[in-house]
Amino acid sequence: MAGRRERLVGRALMASALALIVAACDQSHLADFAPKAPRFIDLSPLPTNPTRPAHVLAPPRLANADGSCPAPSQESGFAGSGIALEMSECDVIERAGAPANLDLGVNRRGERTAVMTFLQGERAGVYRFVNGRLATIERVAQPDAPARPAKKPREKS
Repeated sequence: MAGRRERLVGRALMASALALIVAACDQSHLADFAPKAPRFIDLSPLPTNPTRPAHVLAPPRLANADGSCPAPSQESGFAGSGIALEMSECDVIERAGAPANLDLGVNRRGERTAVMTFLQGERAGVYRFVNGRLATIERVAQPDAPARPAKKPREKS
């Protein structure tokens, strides 16, 4: 019984010594244990969240009740010609054209809401804004293209 207990204590001491040795190693040295093994994980320290946003947006430009926008005072901050979430109401109108329908209102939290409906074009859909920023986009059903008349079979001569 005593011999068994001594072996267990000895193994526990060896395991804790090995754990201390491995814990004392720098992460860059861990790769030296198996230098030719494929690396599926990055052993560098994990990135931390930034303390400030990567892209600071300008105050949103809000559409008027008739769907018109004031003249732009500065760049929108969005490059390209596409439409992205967090765009302002006027950024979307400048890229998609005048909406077929515009509903302005206020939600329960007192935030300005806008719902723009575009029925035609490649960006047809329902665009919902909260506090002047695009929150959701829903596609609307496009009317089917008119069917082409069937070709008449050629007569064999």
